[in-house]
Amino acid sequence: MDQEALLSDEFQKTLLTSATSSVSSSFLTNKERKEKLLLSKNKKTGNISNEDIEKVLGDSLDTQLFDKWVPFLRETIENDQLDVVVDELQSSTEDNFQGLELQLLRDFQVTNKLTESIGEVTNIQGTIEQQLTVQMQDFQNKLSSSSNDLIMKKQVFVNNKKTSLKISEAIILITKVLRILELSSKCQELITEKSFFKALQNLDNLEKLYLQEFKNYNFGFLKEIYDSIPFLKKVVKDECINLIRNSFNINLGKNLEDVGNSIFDCYEKQLLPQWLQLKEKMDFNIFKFNSPVEISLRDQEVLSTIALDNFFHLDEFHDAIMIFETLNQTPYLLSEFTKEYEFRKSKVIFPLVWKKTVNNINITASDIERDAFTKALTLPFLKSYLLRILAFLMYDICLNRATDFILVGSNYNATNEFWEGLLNRLGPYLSYAMNKLLNTEEELIDFKNFLSVYVAIVENFNLSIAPLYNILLSIFQKYCNLSMESFREEFRILLDDDDFMPLTIEDRTLFNKVIKICWLKRDEHERLTEEVSALEAAGSDFSITLPFSPLYPMTCTLAKKIYSKLTLFISVFYGHNLQYLSNMLIKTMDVIFNDIVNQQIKSKLDSKSREEIAQILINLDYFIIASKEFSLMMTNTNILQNPDIEIKLSSIKHYIESRKYAETKLIELIDSKISDILDTVEFDWSSTQLRHEPDISIIDVAQFLEMMFASTLVNLPYSIQTLLIFREFDSLTRKVLDVLLHETPSSLTQESVSNFEIDVNYLQGIIPRIFPSLSPTTSDLHSAPGTPNPNASDRQAALLENNMKSLEETFIELNQCIELLKTKSYSEYSNPEIRMKKFSRIKPEDANILLGKVRSSTPESDDNMDSKSILGSARSSTPSNDSSGNTNRLAKLFGR
Repeated sequence: MDQEALLSDEFQKTLLTSATSSVSSSFLTNKERKEKLLLSKNKKTGNISNEDIEKVLGDSLDTQLFDKWVPFLRETIENDQLDVVVDELQSSTEDNFQGLELQLLRDFQVTNKLTESIGEVTNIQGTIEQQLTVQMQDFQNKLSSSSNDLIMKKQVFVNNKKTSLKISEAIILITKVLRILELSSKCQELITEKSFFKALQNLDNLEKLYLQEFKNYNFGFLKEIYDSIPFLKKVVKDECINLIRNSFNINLGKNLEDVGNSIFDCYEKQLLPQWLQLKEKMDFNIFKFNSPVEISLRDQEVLSTIALDNFFHLDEFHDAIMIFETLNQTPYLLSEFTKEYEFRKSKVIFPLVWKKTVNNINITASDIERDAFTKALTLPFLKSYLLRILAFLMYDICLNRATDFILVGSNYNATNEFWEGLLNRLGPYLSYAMNKLLNTEEELIDFKNFLSVYVAIVENFNLSIAPLYNILLSIFQKYCNLSMESFREEFRILLDDDDFMPLTIEDRTLFNKVIKICWLKRDEHERLTEEVSALEAAGSDFSITLPFSPLYPMTCTLAKKIYSKLTLFISVFYGHNLQYLSNMLIKTMDVIFNDIVNQQIKSKLDSKSREEIAQILINLDYFIIASKEFSLMMTNTNILQNPDIEIKLSSIKHYIESRKYAETKLIELIDSKISDILDTVEFDWSSTQLRHEPDISIIDVAQFLEMMFASTLVNLPYSIQTLLIFREFDSLTRKVLDVLLHETPSSLTQESVSNFEIDVNYLQGIIPRIFPSLSPTTSDLHSAPGTPNPNASDRQAALLENNMKSLEETFIELNQCIELLKTKSYSEYSNPEIRMKKFSRIKPEDANILLGKVRSSTPESDDNMDSKSILGSARSSTPSNDSSGNTNRLAKLFGR
């Protein structure tokens, strides 16, 4: 309404603006304008156009002014407001032209024209109204017709739109149906292609699509497809289990031995030779195969060839785990897997019965012998069997790692538990095989090498090796036992073949070998080398006599050979329980040196041959040296590589005991021989003839002693020779003295005493002839072990002199008795000063016996003293001189 008023006001302003300029100039009468308007109707359309209005009004109005009216008039007509405009124009004329009435009245012409214009305007209004009414009616008809058409078309459009929407919905529905059909078909294809996880994903999509889109539709075929989903899922589960079974068939079939052989050959034929070469090149003797050092230096390219992924393919297990986790049926998978896997395990370890017993408590030796496994047990079978087990262990490790231990309930020790259980079951059979099948050193070495490489592989995969390593220790123990028995047999042959004579060597090469293999006394090697050099310088034939018999160097050779064999046996492998191995080595060598060598040598001491016992004594002296040196060698090369360890064979003590026993036996033999010879000596105590030569029987005794110490006992150690000399001369003088005191008649002639003195002096005279044959070695003269003595020759001479003086002292008591017999007087003995100078060793009771024997035959006229009083005086004034005097002399000798 405001807009209409605004247009009216604008139109009024336009009229007012143009009124003053056009009122007096051109006004047609209404009749004239109406006629012109009617005449200007369009004959075709019957409507009055803008141009017609301009022509009619243009005669009385200024064209430019009328141009301003046209838009308003046209708009008024189009808006069907012409009546309103006319009314407003009239009102405006009344309001705006009141002041002009007088002027217009005054202007007659204007008045007339105005009057006529009003009529004409009225006519024009009527004409226009009539025309507009016709047009409006026509427009309404056309509008009604158009509206009807529009309604009809809209109805058609709505119908078409509904149809189109239904078609779109149908298309979408069909597309979804096709999607379901496609998913169903794809599931079938994937199941056929064994892509079960993808098939399960498609089944899930199919189920979700049906439940979201077609749950409320009654499509029978779709419901059948939906109802088939559980069946298809069951098919997927069953096929997954079948794939696992097929995977077991592929991975746990005949190829297990090939896998085991491949892994074992890689270690045995590639890694081990490479290590042995590197060990020799880099001087890595202290490091064993499979030690951290060896593992760090392995060729990684070689190891890559035995990566477990190269042998086993486990994609089926990954799919199965994902599938059953998606189905929330992992426990079912684990249950089925466990049952199938236990069945496979029992097949792998066949003919060993896996579930026969949990432990070996109920297994007896007879059970083992009757067992099917034992009946098939040979070394090739056992190796093949263990390699098959090794491959299965590798498969189990690979499977558990690849599946993140899901299939074993996150038991990270599952493989080791199976392995330990199997070893517990297999242990008695391995022990049986070791005892029954490994009977030679070659078989022991071969199986040791196999089992050691096997243990190295198992250890590298962090599996238990204790039971197998105990078998290796038992193999080494059996090897030690076989070595000891071999040594025992060879030593017995050597001992039986030994001549118990000093070893004479006439070949320089052989001499060098003997010197190199034997352990000698201190400085003896140097002395022998000097002796050889002297022979070569003199151009003499090579001939060296060694104190020991051939038994000693041969035994040293055997002992070193056995020790080398034993250390070589454990040098490459055996990286654990080194203390046990060391103790086993020590025990073995102790058995060899004591239970075999010492005991068999000791059994020879029952011989009645002085030469044989003397040679055994010499050999034992060298075996003591060998035991000590062997202990030192074992200390320096101990397998513990501990510089602080000290090994001392117990056989040293036993050799020393055997040497003492040999000394005793030799002394007993010599004593028996001397006693036998002395039994043949007959002293003529009633003789009245003086002799200037000793009795022939005394000469025999002297010659026997000279010969024995110059030949039979010449190779004995100096200390032993000295001991024997002192012992025998002490025994000799004591027996002779005993004869003089207790086996002589009650009266003795002075001639017989003189003859007895000649015999005793002859025996005493052989001492200088015996001792020069003894030549103490430098080691006997050293002030400290291993310390050279620059005055050795001087000390040697002094030692010989002192020994001879000490030995001559054994005759003092006998000589004093002879001197007492020659005096025939109690007076000298009863005089303390004379007695202490001449008869200090004679006991009063012995002096009384002796003086009684000579006085009874030749009374002393100028001596009237009572013998009893003299005897009592001698007892009160003479120091006690019992038999301990000789013992003290021996102690003094060995104390120097």
